[in-house]
Amino acid sequence: MSILKIWDLHLKYDGPVTQEFMEGNTSLAKSITEEEGIIWKIWTHEEGTSHFGSTYLFKNEEYLMKYREMHIKRLNRIGITEITDHIFDVLEDLSKINNAPLS
Repeated sequence: MSILKIWDLHLKYDGPVTQEFMEGNTSLAKSITEEEGIIWKIWTHEEGTSHFGSTYLFKNEEYLMKYREMHIKRLNRIGITEITDHIFDVLEDLSKINNAPLS
């Protein structure tokens, strides 16, 4: 039995959220839909700050760890080094009560 995993990622990006930023990340978002093991991703930004984040739902830890290693290297290559992250098991029975999008 595989256990669903949440990957919660936070980073600092000093550039503004411009149309160019959105267009560049649109192609990244589309490529993420092709990554094996990712069920969904939510993109976040704290308005007025340089704080960005993502919350992913993965089918299992194996997929998460493979993607995590690749993605952190990708972020480092573009100069993002201030990264914090956490990995959580999903408590599916309780989450379903609250209509969590688990599939």
